[in-house]
Amino acid sequence: MLVVSCMRRAGFAAFDGDGLQSAQLPDNATALPAGPWGYLGPEAAASLGFHPPKRPLPRPATAPAGSGEVYDTARVDCDRQATEQLGSPPAAGGDLVDRLFDESMTATAGDARVMAATRQWSGCMTAAGFAATAPQELPRRYQAAPETTPAELAAARADADCTARSNLAGVWFAVLAGYQRRLIDRNAEALTAQREAVRAQDAKLTRLLAGEAAG
Repeated sequence: MLVVSCMRRAGFAAFDGDGLQSAQLPDNATALPAGPWGYLGPEAAASLGFHPPKRPLPRPATAPAGSGEVYDTARVDCDRQATEQLGSPPAAGGDLVDRLFDESMTATAGDARVMAATRQWSGCMTAAGFAATAPQELPRRYQAAPETTPAELAAARADADCTARSNLAGVWFAVLAGYQRRLIDRNAEALTAQREAVRAQDAKLTRLLAGEAAG
């Protein structure tokens, strides 16, 4: 909205985004229900296997509302103005969140409770005819094929069943949450500052967009 408004003020009344909008779903909308915690959901296992849902093709970008040096200069300037107006929360806070998340994942993978549940899962999978020592092996094994196969669907269904039987997901997420709570407590001051920075950024964005909509 900021770039569109800026370009129209610069004299390009027909400018409507020039391909700024994407039709693709966000990554988490096509995430697999499988991971180190096993496979969540027999319905997904029966239809997806270990291949993610197919994402819709992006809409073709509309033709630019102008061309030439004047247009290019305005577009660069409007992009710069929008970036300056929006700003961003301090990078150090985001880096801290990423680092703490990675630490929690590493700690969870090495936790004795998770390792025991994973061994139970592995025994169940072996008995079902799909030997694997860890759930992460299965996506790597089957995703090399371009399309989902009946054998892959059978393995995914067994994965979902063994995940439920071993309670791997229940153990894994409970352990992960425990480690994350500890890390949050140890880094409460820095995380609180980052949370407030993000809230301030959201409030600023809301004010900017409201002003553009009103204009």
